[in-house]
Amino acid sequence: MREFYNQIHRAGRRFRGGEGGAVALIFSLALIPMLMLAGIVIDYGANSNARQQAQNSVDATVLALAKLPPATSDAVLRDKATKQITAAMTRTQAEGVTVALQRSDDTIRVTLSATTPTTLTRLGGFSSLPLVVSGSARRGSGNLEVALVLDNTGSMRGTKLTNLKAAATDLVASLFREVDPARPNALRMAVVPFSMTVNVGAANAGASWIDKDGLASYHSQIFASKANRLTLFGRLGVPWGGCVEGRPMPYDVSETAATTGNPDTLFVPYFAPDESDRDGNSVNDYLYDYPLFGGLLVLDNRVRQGQVAKYGTAYKVSKTDRSGGPNGYLYGPNAGCELQPITPLTTSQATLTSAIGAMTLSGDTNIPLGLVWGWHALSPFGPLVKGADYTDQTVRKFVVLMTDGQNQVGNPLSDNASFYSGTSYIWANRIGTVSSDLGARTRALDARLSTLCANMKAAGIQIFTVRVEVTDGTSDLLRTCATSPSMFFDVADSADLTTAFKSIGAQISELRISR
Repeated sequence: MREFYNQIHRAGRRFRGGEGGAVALIFSLALIPMLMLAGIVIDYGANSNARQQAQNSVDATVLALAKLPPATSDAVLRDKATKQITAAMTRTQAEGVTVALQRSDDTIRVTLSATTPTTLTRLGGFSSLPLVVSGSARRGSGNLEVALVLDNTGSMRGTKLTNLKAAATDLVASLFREVDPARPNALRMAVVPFSMTVNVGAANAGASWIDKDGLASYHSQIFASKANRLTLFGRLGVPWGGCVEGRPMPYDVSETAATTGNPDTLFVPYFAPDESDRDGNSVNDYLYDYPLFGGLLVLDNRVRQGQVAKYGTAYKVSKTDRSGGPNGYLYGPNAGCELQPITPLTTSQATLTSAIGAMTLSGDTNIPLGLVWGWHALSPFGPLVKGADYTDQTVRKFVVLMTDGQNQVGNPLSDNASFYSGTSYIWANRIGTVSSDLGARTRALDARLSTLCANMKAAGIQIFTVRVEVTDGTSDLLRTCATSPSMFFDVADSADLTTAFKSIGAQISELRISR
């Protein structure tokens, strides 16, 4: 730079000796401020680029620090901040980087100080330009409510279920590691296993939101006359398994509170009826249709199936027998209801881990029926009435939905043309179609799921969706259901579920932090 200045000076002397010396002298004198101006543009541009890189580094660092356990000491925080920022700034023009850290209650503030060297600006006596940026984050500034809605259908059998349990357990542990011991209610989680129904727990038989008096219009839909399902369980000497049917439209995709004033908002106990003795393709035939032989001439299988008087008679099969071998349905009114009960919102990591470890498999895939119970788990309205009010700005609500299949309603050859499930038989028209076409049934359930996802997001629920080892159909529905594209995961191998769930945990933690 000095040699460049000397060249300008020598050129100026030559011009002064020539004919145009006066003009040349004026040009030479004007050249220095022009060079200064060019230097300012160049050097401040370089400083601005370094400043942006420094700000990105500081922001990433405070977010990382905010995720560490509250008991982490200031010395450890400062050391981690210095190492992370120094490593990030090695390829920039910043010199003399120093890092300062301050912590006040839940707020962590990091400040980076450095300089950037100058070029032409040195002509004005400036050898460097200052660089100071800072960032802050409040760790655990919001409370979390998280519902894990997990596919427990038969297709999850084997390695997939094992990997799901490991991934879900790891996610629970990672979120609880960040809980401040001084704020034990900062994290509450629920587990919702689902297949073609959900199990709300047999202890809820007397709950106000259960249709224990047979008031709902769909309570007796499968019977030839009015019946009370809980009473029929008593007659059979079989405890209600705890599963419920999905509510009829539009309540199937809403969080409308259950009241006796509007009986169809109540939840009807799941009761798989005894199917006809004369139907050679029946799936769940466990009683004699007409025990006193009065129905020998009744040929209609649905009429035989719908008789109420037969409940209370002796079983035709053992109560431990299964249709279709060891992996089939258990005969009886609880057929298909072998899922673990929902675990409502709790602060107990041990309770959640136990619930995940105990998950079992049964049935077809009804994603909207499972997902709506994820919403119920977080809702302040019911039926579980555990969630914080939506007006509470300190609480963020998340659902993590994982499934390995498409919505489906099986198509047995029986006169019912389907298995009994949480949406009854297909002929009951509870999902918007009675078609025998499996594709039409899937599309009907997909439409309910699409509406449900929109309703949940409108209420303020943030949704993660995970699709595992699905090779048919498209991922469009679950991708759209997720709150954002980054919250959808298409996992080709269930062995990678833990990685996907770790990413979900990281996103939840970041969304929890206030910057």
